[in-house]
Amino acid sequence: MATTEKSPEILSSGAGLAAAVAVESGAELGELDALQVRARGYWEQVWRRFRRDKIAIGGGLFIVFLFLASFVGAPIAAHFLGHGPNDLFAGGLNKKLLPVGPWTHITTIPYPGAVGHFPSTLFVLGGADQLGRDEFLRLLYGGQASLEVAIGATIMAITIGVVMGSIAGYHGGWIDTVVSRITEIVMAFPILLFVIALASTVGDRLNGITFGFLGNGVFTLVLVLGFFGWFYPARIVRAQVLSLREKEFIEAARMVGSSDLRIVRSHLLPHLVAPMIVLATISVAQNILAEAGLSFLGIGIKEPTASWGNLLSNAPQYYLTQPWLMVWPGAVILLTTLAFNLLGDGMRDAFDPRTTR
Repeated sequence: MATTEKSPEILSSGAGLAAAVAVESGAELGELDALQVRARGYWEQVWRRFRRDKIAIGGGLFIVFLFLASFVGAPIAAHFLGHGPNDLFAGGLNKKLLPVGPWTHITTIPYPGAVGHFPSTLFVLGGADQLGRDEFLRLLYGGQASLEVAIGATIMAITIGVVMGSIAGYHGGWIDTVVSRITEIVMAFPILLFVIALASTVGDRLNGITFGFLGNGVFTLVLVLGFFGWFYPARIVRAQVLSLREKEFIEAARMVGSSDLRIVRSHLLPHLVAPMIVLATISVAQNILAEAGLSFLGIGIKEPTASWGNLLSNAPQYYLTQPWLMVWPGAVILLTTLAFNLLGDGMRDAFDPRTTR
Protein backbone atom coordinates (compact mmCIF):
# COMPACT_ATOMS: atom_id res chain seq x y z
CA MET A 1 0.00 0.00 0.00
CA ALA A 2 1.52 3.22 -1.19
CA THR A 3 1.61 6.21 1.11
CA THR A 4 2.19 9.77 0.11
CA GLU A 5 4.03 12.20 2.32
CA LYS A 6 3.83 15.93 1.97
CA SER A 7 7.32 17.21 1.34
CA PRO A 8 8.37 20.30 3.26
CA GLU A 9 8.49 23.43 1.20
CA ILE A 10 11.84 25.09 0.85
CA LEU A 11 11.83 28.84 1.52
CA SER A 12 14.42 31.30 0.44
CA SER A 13 16.23 33.34 3.02
CA GLY A 14 14.39 36.49 1.86
CA ALA A 15 10.90 35.07 2.29
CA GLY A 16 10.61 36.43 5.80
CA LEU A 17 8.56 35.59 8.84
CA ALA A 18 5.19 36.04 7.12
CA ALA A 19 5.96 33.31 4.59
CA ALA A 20 7.09 30.93 7.33
CA VAL A 21 3.87 31.53 9.25
CA ALA A 22 1.87 30.96 6.06
CA VAL A 23 3.55 27.63 5.48
CA GLU A 24 2.93 26.47 9.06
CA SER A 25 -0.70 27.62 9.12
CA GLY A 26 -1.56 26.53 5.62
CA ALA A 27 -2.61 30.04 4.60
CA GLU A 28 -1.56 31.90 1.55
CA LEU A 29 0.74 34.84 1.94
CA GLY A 30 -1.85 37.21 0.48
CA GLU A 31 -4.35 36.26 3.15
CA LEU A 32 -1.94 37.43 5.86
CA ASP A 33 -1.49 40.74 4.09
CA ALA A 34 -5.24 41.25 4.19
CA LEU A 35 -5.25 40.78 7.98
CA GLN A 36 -4.63 44.20 9.47
CA VAL A 37 -4.21 45.03 13.12
CA ARG A 38 -5.15 48.60 13.98
CA ALA A 39 -2.73 50.25 16.37
CA ARG A 40 -4.16 52.24 19.26
CA GLY A 41 -2.94 55.76 19.81
CA TYR A 42 -1.81 57.20 23.12
CA TRP A 43 -5.02 59.10 23.87
CA GLU A 44 -7.16 56.12 22.89
CA GLN A 45 -5.28 53.95 25.38
CA VAL A 46 -5.75 56.64 28.05
CA TRP A 47 -9.49 56.69 27.39
CA ARG A 48 -9.75 52.89 27.47
CA ARG A 49 -8.05 52.81 30.88
CA PHE A 50 -10.05 55.77 32.20
CA ARG A 51 -13.46 54.43 31.27
CA ARG A 52 -12.82 51.27 33.30
CA ASP A 53 -12.70 53.43 36.45
CA LYS A 54 -16.41 53.76 37.24
CA ILE A 55 -15.80 55.94 40.30
CA ALA A 56 -13.84 58.51 38.26
CA ILE A 57 -16.54 58.43 35.57
CA GLY A 58 -19.13 59.11 38.26
CA GLY A 59 -17.09 62.06 39.54
CA GLY A 60 -16.81 63.46 36.03
CA LEU A 61 -20.56 63.13 35.42
CA PHE A 62 -21.30 64.92 38.69
CA ILE A 63 -18.98 67.78 37.66
CA VAL A 64 -20.78 68.09 34.30
CA PHE A 65 -24.12 68.11 36.13
CA LEU A 66 -22.80 70.78 38.51
CA PHE A 67 -21.73 73.08 35.67
CA LEU A 68 -25.06 72.62 33.90
CA ALA A 69 -27.03 73.25 37.08
CA SER A 70 -25.02 76.39 37.97
CA PHE A 71 -24.65 78.09 34.59
CA VAL A 72 -27.70 76.80 32.71
CA GLY A 73 -30.13 75.66 35.38
CA ALA A 74 -29.84 78.75 37.61
CA PRO A 75 -31.31 81.26 35.09
CA ILE A 76 -33.98 78.73 34.10
CA ALA A 77 -34.95 78.14 37.73
CA ALA A 78 -35.08 81.90 38.39
CA HIS A 79 -37.34 82.36 35.36
CA PHE A 80 -39.83 79.69 36.41
CA LEU A 81 -39.83 80.68 40.08
CA GLY A 82 -40.34 84.31 39.16
CA HIS A 83 -37.62 85.85 41.35
CA GLY A 84 -33.85 86.13 41.57
CA PRO A 85 -31.26 85.13 44.16
CA ASN A 86 -31.02 88.65 45.64
CA ASP A 87 -34.74 89.42 45.83
CA LEU A 88 -35.99 90.15 49.36
CA PHE A 89 -39.34 88.85 50.60
CA ALA A 90 -40.98 89.47 53.93
CA GLY A 91 -42.76 86.16 53.42
CA GLY A 92 -39.40 84.41 53.56
CA LEU A 93 -39.49 84.64 57.35
CA ASN A 94 -41.78 82.75 59.70
CA LYS A 95 -43.56 84.16 62.74
CA LYS A 96 -40.37 83.89 64.78
CA LEU A 97 -38.54 85.99 62.15
CA LEU A 98 -36.44 83.00 61.12
CA PRO A 99 -35.95 81.73 57.55
CA VAL A 100 -38.78 79.47 56.42
CA GLY A 101 -38.16 75.76 55.94
CA PRO A 102 -37.73 73.77 52.73
CA TRP A 103 -40.55 73.55 50.17
CA THR A 104 -42.50 76.50 51.49
CA HIS A 105 -44.93 78.58 49.44
CA ILE A 106 -44.62 82.25 50.38
CA THR A 107 -46.04 85.54 49.19
CA THR A 108 -43.73 87.85 47.30
CA ILE A 109 -44.56 90.88 49.42
CA PRO A 110 -41.26 92.81 49.71
CA TYR A 111 -41.91 94.26 53.17
CA PRO A 112 -44.72 94.18 55.73
CA GLY A 113 -47.52 96.62 54.91
CA ALA A 114 -46.74 96.87 51.20
CA VAL A 115 -49.82 97.74 49.09
CA GLY A 116 -50.77 95.77 46.00
CA HIS A 117 -51.27 92.25 44.76
CA PHE A 118 -48.32 89.95 45.35
CA PRO A 119 -48.40 86.40 43.92
CA SER A 120 -46.97 83.42 45.73
CA THR A 121 -43.72 81.68 44.96
CA LEU A 122 -41.91 78.57 46.11
CA PHE A 123 -38.78 78.38 48.25
CA VAL A 124 -37.48 74.93 47.31
CA LEU A 125 -34.80 74.71 50.01
CA GLY A 126 -36.29 77.34 52.27
CA GLY A 127 -35.11 80.83 53.13
CA ALA A 128 -31.42 81.72 53.14
CA ASP A 129 -31.30 84.36 55.86
CA GLN A 130 -33.32 86.99 57.72
CA LEU A 131 -33.54 89.09 54.57
CA GLY A 132 -35.97 86.55 53.10
CA ARG A 133 -33.85 85.41 50.14
CA ASP A 134 -34.18 82.06 48.37
CA GLU A 135 -31.61 79.46 49.49
CA PHE A 136 -32.09 77.30 46.39
CA LEU A 137 -31.35 80.07 43.90
CA ARG A 138 -28.48 81.43 45.96
CA LEU A 139 -26.99 77.94 46.04
CA LEU A 140 -27.18 77.66 42.24
CA TYR A 141 -25.84 81.15 41.59
CA GLY A 142 -23.24 80.65 44.31
CA GLY A 143 -21.95 77.70 42.31
CA GLN A 144 -21.20 80.09 39.45
CA ALA A 145 -18.99 82.30 41.62
CA SER A 146 -17.23 79.41 43.35
CA LEU A 147 -16.54 77.53 40.11
CA GLU A 148 -15.38 80.71 38.34
CA VAL A 149 -12.87 81.35 41.12
CA ALA A 150 -11.67 77.74 41.15
CA ILE A 151 -11.32 77.38 37.37
CA GLY A 152 -9.81 80.84 36.84
CA ALA A 153 -7.26 80.49 39.63
CA THR A 154 -6.30 77.00 38.42
CA ILE A 155 -5.73 78.19 34.84
CA MET A 156 -3.62 81.11 36.06
CA ALA A 157 -1.56 78.99 38.45
CA ILE A 158 -0.96 76.23 35.88
CA THR A 159 0.06 78.74 33.20
CA ILE A 160 2.55 80.56 35.42
CA GLY A 161 3.82 77.27 36.85
CA VAL A 162 4.44 75.73 33.43
CA VAL A 163 6.32 78.82 32.21
CA MET A 164 8.47 79.16 35.32
CA GLY A 165 9.11 75.44 35.67
CA SER A 166 10.05 75.05 32.00
CA ILE A 167 12.49 77.97 32.14
CA ALA A 168 14.13 76.69 35.33
CA GLY A 169 14.34 73.05 34.25
CA TYR A 170 15.51 73.62 30.68
CA HIS A 171 18.14 76.31 31.21
CA GLY A 172 19.41 75.27 34.66
CA GLY A 173 22.35 77.12 36.18
CA TRP A 174 21.77 80.55 37.68
CA ILE A 175 18.33 80.79 36.04
CA ASP A 176 17.23 77.64 37.86
CA THR A 177 18.62 79.04 41.11
CA VAL A 178 16.74 82.34 40.76
CA VAL A 179 13.45 80.67 39.85
CA SER A 180 13.82 78.18 42.69
CA ARG A 181 14.39 80.98 45.22
CA ILE A 182 11.35 82.88 43.92
CA THR A 183 9.31 79.69 44.23
CA GLU A 184 10.37 79.23 47.84
CA ILE A 185 9.45 82.85 48.66
CA VAL A 186 5.97 82.36 47.20
CA MET A 187 5.58 79.11 49.14
CA ALA A 188 6.42 80.84 52.42
CA PHE A 189 4.35 83.99 51.79
CA PRO A 190 1.46 84.48 54.29
CA ILE A 191 -1.41 84.50 51.82
CA LEU A 192 -4.12 85.07 54.44
CA LEU A 193 -2.50 88.26 55.71
CA PHE A 194 -2.06 89.44 52.14
CA VAL A 195 -5.75 88.88 51.37
CA ILE A 196 -6.77 90.79 54.49
CA ALA A 197 -4.50 93.70 53.54
CA LEU A 198 -5.74 93.63 49.95
CA ALA A 199 -9.39 93.62 51.02
CA SER A 200 -8.87 96.63 53.28
CA THR A 201 -7.02 98.73 50.66
CA VAL A 202 -7.87 98.17 46.98
CA GLY A 203 -10.28 95.30 47.47
CA ASP A 204 -13.42 97.29 46.60
CA ARG A 205 -11.95 98.52 43.31
CA LEU A 206 -10.75 95.05 42.32
CA ASN A 207 -14.07 93.48 43.28
CA GLY A 208 -15.82 95.69 40.75
CA ILE A 209 -13.84 94.21 37.83
CA THR A 210 -16.21 91.68 36.25
CA PHE A 211 -15.40 91.82 32.48
CA GLY A 212 -19.15 91.63 31.94
CA PHE A 213 -19.57 88.00 32.98
CA LEU A 214 -17.80 87.41 36.31
CA GLY A 215 -19.38 87.95 39.71
CA ASN A 216 -18.26 90.72 42.03
CA GLY A 217 -15.11 89.71 43.88
CA VAL A 218 -14.29 86.79 41.60
CA PHE A 219 -11.46 88.58 39.82
CA THR A 220 -9.76 89.45 43.12
CA LEU A 221 -9.75 85.85 44.36
CA VAL A 222 -8.59 84.57 40.96
CA LEU A 223 -5.61 86.91 41.11
CA VAL A 224 -4.71 86.03 44.69
CA LEU A 225 -5.18 82.25 44.48
CA GLY A 226 -3.60 82.04 41.03
CA PHE A 227 -0.57 84.16 41.89
CA PHE A 228 0.17 82.29 45.11
CA GLY A 229 -0.70 78.86 43.77
CA TRP A 230 1.77 78.44 40.89
CA PHE A 231 4.69 77.14 42.96
CA TYR A 232 3.48 73.53 43.06
CA PRO A 233 2.95 73.21 39.26
CA ALA A 234 6.32 74.90 38.76
CA ARG A 235 8.13 72.34 40.91
CA ILE A 236 6.46 69.44 39.09
CA VAL A 237 7.23 70.88 35.65
CA ARG A 238 10.83 71.63 36.62
CA ALA A 239 11.38 68.04 37.71
CA GLN A 240 9.86 66.70 34.49
CA VAL A 241 11.89 69.03 32.27
CA LEU A 242 15.14 68.21 34.10
CA SER A 243 14.55 64.58 33.20
CA LEU A 244 13.38 65.18 29.63
CA ARG A 245 16.11 67.60 28.54
CA GLU A 246 18.70 64.78 28.61
CA LYS A 247 16.67 62.49 26.35
CA GLU A 248 17.84 61.55 22.87
CA PHE A 249 15.05 63.37 21.01
CA ILE A 250 16.00 66.66 22.71
CA GLU A 251 19.65 66.17 21.74
CA ALA A 252 18.55 65.42 18.17
CA ALA A 253 16.48 68.61 18.06
CA ARG A 254 19.50 70.62 19.23
CA MET A 255 21.70 69.00 16.59
CA VAL A 256 19.38 70.00 13.75
CA GLY A 257 19.45 73.61 14.93
CA SER A 258 16.09 73.98 16.71
CA SER A 259 15.83 77.02 18.92
CA ASP A 260 15.25 76.72 22.66
CA LEU A 261 11.72 78.10 22.29
CA ARG A 262 10.89 75.54 19.61
CA ILE A 263 12.31 72.68 21.68
CA VAL A 264 10.29 73.69 24.73
CA ARG A 265 7.10 74.29 22.72
CA SER A 266 7.23 71.30 20.39
CA HIS A 267 9.12 68.65 22.35
CA LEU A 268 8.80 69.36 26.07
CA LEU A 269 5.32 70.79 26.52
CA PRO A 270 3.50 67.80 24.94
CA HIS A 271 5.05 65.58 27.63
CA LEU A 272 3.72 67.91 30.35
CA VAL A 273 0.06 67.70 29.30
CA ALA A 274 -0.74 64.56 31.29
CA PRO A 275 0.64 65.65 34.68
CA MET A 276 -0.83 69.14 34.30
CA ILE A 277 -4.32 67.78 33.54
CA VAL A 278 -4.19 65.62 36.65
CA LEU A 279 -2.85 68.48 38.77
CA ALA A 280 -5.49 70.86 37.43
CA THR A 281 -8.39 68.66 38.55
CA ILE A 282 -6.97 68.44 42.07
CA SER A 283 -6.15 72.18 42.15
CA VAL A 284 -9.76 73.05 41.31
CA ALA A 285 -10.92 71.20 44.42
CA GLN A 286 -8.33 72.98 46.55
CA ASN A 287 -9.36 76.39 45.18
CA ILE A 288 -13.03 75.69 45.89
CA LEU A 289 -12.10 75.03 49.51
CA ALA A 290 -9.90 78.14 49.56
CA GLU A 291 -12.73 80.34 48.25
CA ALA A 292 -15.16 78.86 50.76
CA GLY A 293 -12.73 79.48 53.60
CA LEU A 294 -11.97 83.09 52.62
CA SER A 295 -15.65 83.90 52.03
CA PHE A 296 -16.55 82.29 55.35
CA LEU A 297 -14.12 84.68 57.03
CA GLY A 298 -15.69 87.62 55.20
CA ILE A 299 -12.69 88.45 52.98
CA GLY A 300 -13.73 86.52 49.87
CA ILE A 301 -16.90 86.96 47.82
CA LYS A 302 -18.89 89.79 49.42
CA GLU A 303 -22.65 90.16 49.81
CA PRO A 304 -24.98 90.40 47.97
CA THR A 305 -23.12 88.16 45.50
CA ALA A 306 -23.79 84.55 46.43
CA SER A 307 -21.07 81.96 46.87
CA TRP A 308 -20.93 78.68 48.73
CA GLY A 309 -18.54 80.21 51.25
CA ASN A 310 -20.69 83.18 52.28
CA LEU A 311 -23.79 80.96 52.31
CA LEU A 312 -21.97 78.79 54.81
CA SER A 313 -20.87 81.84 56.83
CA ASN A 314 -24.50 82.84 57.46
CA ALA A 315 -25.55 79.36 58.58
CA PRO A 316 -23.96 78.91 62.06
CA GLN A 317 -26.32 81.40 63.69
CA TYR A 318 -29.21 79.09 62.78
CA TYR A 319 -27.60 75.77 63.67
CA LEU A 320 -30.16 75.06 66.42
CA THR A 321 -33.30 76.32 64.66
CA GLN A 322 -32.64 75.81 60.92
CA PRO A 323 -29.72 73.36 60.70
CA TRP A 324 -30.37 72.65 57.01
CA LEU A 325 -28.81 76.04 56.20
CA MET A 326 -25.46 74.47 57.06
CA VAL A 327 -26.28 71.20 55.31
CA TRP A 328 -26.96 72.54 51.78
CA PRO A 329 -23.76 74.55 51.12
CA GLY A 330 -21.64 72.14 53.16
CA ALA A 331 -22.90 69.13 51.20
CA VAL A 332 -22.32 70.85 47.84
CA ILE A 333 -18.75 71.82 48.79
CA LEU A 334 -18.06 68.30 50.05
CA LEU A 335 -19.47 66.54 46.98
CA THR A 336 -17.78 68.91 44.54
CA THR A 337 -14.31 68.59 46.04
CA LEU A 338 -14.78 64.82 46.32
CA ALA A 339 -15.82 64.59 42.66
CA PHE A 340 -12.79 66.58 41.45
CA ASN A 341 -10.42 64.50 43.59
CA LEU A 342 -11.91 61.22 42.34
CA LEU A 343 -11.68 62.47 38.76
CA GLY A 344 -8.05 63.44 39.32
CA ASP A 345 -7.19 60.03 40.79
CA GLY A 346 -8.82 58.27 37.84
CA MET A 347 -7.00 60.43 35.29
CA ARG A 348 -3.69 59.87 37.05
CA ASP A 349 -4.18 56.09 36.81
CA ALA A 350 -5.24 56.40 33.17
CA PHE A 351 -2.21 58.44 32.15
CA ASP A 352 0.23 56.30 34.15
CA PRO A 353 -0.97 52.66 34.39
CA ARG A 354 1.97 51.85 36.68
CA THR A 355 0.15 53.68 39.48
CA THR A 356 -3.07 51.69 39.08
CA ARG A 357 -4.29 50.42 42.41
